[in-house]
Amino acid sequence: MPPHAPERLKDRETLWNEVEKIEKHPKAQLASRKNQRIIMMNKGAEDHGFMICRDCGAAFPGNDPLVLDDIRRPYKNKFLRTPCRHTNTLNANLGYDFITDMLVLEFALDDNVIDTHRKDNPWLSRAAQSFAEALRLTASKELDIEFTELVTGYRLRSNSSGSFLDVYLYDSLSSGAGYAVSVAEDIQNLLAGVEGVLMNCDCENACHKCLKHYRNQYVHGMLDRTAAAQLLRWGKDGAIAPSLSVSRQKDLLLPLSRILEESKCPIFVSDDIITSQKGGKKKQIVVYPAMWVEPYSNGTFI
Repeated sequence: MPPHAPERLKDRETLWNEVEKIEKHPKAQLASRKNQRIIMMNKGAEDHGFMICRDCGAAFPGNDPLVLDDIRRPYKNKFLRTPCRHTNTLNANLGYDFITDMLVLEFALDDNVIDTHRKDNPWLSRAAQSFAEALRLTASKELDIEFTELVTGYRLRSNSSGSFLDVYLYDSLSSGAGYAVSVAEDIQNLLAGVEGVLMNCDCENACHKCLKHYRNQYVHGMLDRTAAAQLLRWGKDGAIAPSLSVSRQKDLLLPLSRILEESKCPIFVSDDIITSQKGGKKKQIVVYPAMWVEPYSNGTFI
């Protein structure tokens, strides 16, 4: 996730009562807002915020006053010859707010088939970040503007109605230039363009021909056009990622085969099943898409 992300997109009840259905995308909805107040919040590494010295203004990521021990006063003063001891500190998040125009795509997720509860689920973050990047690149081409004129990101939220993934796009200029709102008027072509970005490349995950560029290098490791395409397909057809063939599962397990053999858990592959055996106990091994809820069953390693 980028270092700055919206802490609040607007009063939630108001915003989500104004969503519009997207034709041919039953699992997705659209909210388009002008003059949207956005609060940007930087919570620091691991959400520990920043330690700030109230006396001199020195600041450093973390929630322990000791992180300021080696930090000098951030300005020079000929009347202050001794270093600040930073004895008067405050732990806080950094942020600011501004007004701009915003487009939000809401994907309604099904907790019964999509793993929304696992905090370390790699699919959700990869799919959301990659879709957001594809959305920004496509919108900038549609508008014939530099992609730096638009900012994108995502957030996950849940309530009594279920779990939702919001992908947002807004103008980078304060007060907005109307870019994000204007692309909402032709959302079908926009989503078709996003699908083209995600599908019309031959790279494994992402490359500079599809999703990667200099400005998003801090999330290059998260970019995965296949995961984003799965998210888009869910919004369009309500379909989840297909199961993996036994051959594909075998290829994915191959790097682990030697480790399992050294642990005396060799892998056996037949035409339609992969198993491992140790101490007379035999279990099936199943490799499944990260998008799925865990397909648990007795006698199975997953």
